[in-house]
Amino acid sequence: MRWSHNTQLVLLFLIGVVILTAGLGLRDPWPSDEPRYALVAKEMVESGSWLIPRVGGVLYPDKPPMFFWAVSVFFLITGSMRVAIFMPSLLAGIGVLWLVTDLARRLWNPQAAIWTGATLLAIVQFPLQMKGGQIDGLLCFWTTLGLYGFSRHLLTGPDWRWYTIAGLAGGFGVITKGVGFLPFLIFIPYAFATRGGWPVSRMRWNDGRWLFAPLAFLLAIAVWLAPMLLTTSGTESDLIEYRDNILLKQTVTRFTDAWGHLKPPWYLFTNAIPWLWLPVTFLLPWLFPAWWRDLKSKDPTTLLLGGWIILMLLFFSVSEGKRSVYIFPAAPALALIAGHHISRLMENSGPKRVLFGLSVVITFALLILGVHPYLETLLSTNWSENLELATQAPTEVWSRITAIGLVSLLVVGFTRVEKAPTGFAAVMASLWIGVYVLVYPLINDLRSGRVVMEAVRTHMTDSETLGFADWKEQFLLQWDEPAIHFGYRRRDDNGEIRDAAAWLSSETKNRLLLSGEMTASCFDPTLLIDLGLAHRQQWYLAHPSSVLAACNTGVVRKIYDVNSDRRD
Repeated sequence: MRWSHNTQLVLLFLIGVVILTAGLGLRDPWPSDEPRYALVAKEMVESGSWLIPRVGGVLYPDKPPMFFWAVSVFFLITGSMRVAIFMPSLLAGIGVLWLVTDLARRLWNPQAAIWTGATLLAIVQFPLQMKGGQIDGLLCFWTTLGLYGFSRHLLTGPDWRWYTIAGLAGGFGVITKGVGFLPFLIFIPYAFATRGGWPVSRMRWNDGRWLFAPLAFLLAIAVWLAPMLLTTSGTESDLIEYRDNILLKQTVTRFTDAWGHLKPPWYLFTNAIPWLWLPVTFLLPWLFPAWWRDLKSKDPTTLLLGGWIILMLLFFSVSEGKRSVYIFPAAPALALIAGHHISRLMENSGPKRVLFGLSVVITFALLILGVHPYLETLLSTNWSENLELATQAPTEVWSRITAIGLVSLLVVGFTRVEKAPTGFAAVMASLWIGVYVLVYPLINDLRSGRVVMEAVRTHMTDSETLGFADWKEQFLLQWDEPAIHFGYRRRDDNGEIRDAAAWLSSETKNRLLLSGEMTASCFDPTLLIDLGLAHRQQWYLAHPSSVLAACNTGVVRKIYDVNSDRRD
């Protein structure tokens, strides 16, 4: 029986929804970013202050508030941060899948739409990001909507309505994560196409409607920027510092004089793309000739979308600060220019063998990981001793990983080379669903900070107050009782720990959670309660008696009171 294209497309969407929703609500936010973003959203809801993000009462200028607004809304609806933090990316993933398949259908045909959507789901980075609680999933939706709107106008248009929507999407992208303007880069290859006689939509450059997208772009940004500037226009130094930080340091300075994630210019091409864009990267020997034929025949889609991908990668490569997640907005465009070729590539044995080989490698990697405790015993080695999670995870984790590997092995054995595309898709679906449903819930307590905070609770009474020094966001997120901290990312360890020690010694019912790195100067290590190793640090609970005399000054310069509404 041969299914219709519409039926296949519906089935593709059902598979996509299952993959993206698998494990939803089964784990807490995990470091490094998710607990911080969850705290910001939680504080927005509880304080009613939605304009200026805060973490534990401290102004948070690193990111604009669009993503936090979305998480806050879902937190209000569901009452569960386990669900709310992941909903924006989940819905963004479904939205991007629809935009990509619909554009492919309009540019080529329904069959191309199916292969393009399947390619997008197969790219490793797509489920990886869309199943997380980070900003980049929502940013990818806005950039893809921008590319979709501009493509409707420049390739299948003119369509001034979609052109305007694309500008609006770019603006919302900016107030999600500064680089939302990226879709506008498509006009560079478009200008080349118009000068070279390529078959693109042609409009007079002096047409006043060209202003629609820039105006919509500015309007969307103004939704947040205008009230933020009004709020920070007074004399309060912390608000002025917030304004200058988010408008200048987190944008211009971060790009021109980066202070973190410093990587060489080739990093994205050598360390991020090869594995995050699997399996497409392994099909490049066949895709490059296909794209070259497209360009020789003046195919405008390959020129505009392929040119946009290159420009975006070059843009991020110029700055010294780079993270692999920066390439994510280009994944949907890559699926578009690759997907409609893959159906023809799979008529050859070479690409099939590549996909089959990848399926085999992934399968045996899962099996080896799952049985590694037995291998270590058999070989009298302990190669995982330096991996914190490997040494602390419950034994059942490895049996479940082995089970996922066995399912993948059955898939590989059943599909073989002849049905390699189906086999690879099934292996990856088994991996995503299995890991998020079977494995992640077992390691959630380790990754979320719950183990440390449960240990804290066993050593405290209801009448005692907990303080945090050099704290991890996941610890504060896991603590629903009143608490004290002494600043967020102060970067003056000595000052912070002295404030914490002074507060701790001021009241016999005070207790302090701190990392091992902060115990040397102010605490007697023999009087600290060891809470165990977590997040690559040793953690301790300190009593007032453990404070050394040199730090028992009674003077506290900074103090933040959180969850104070829960005090009796």
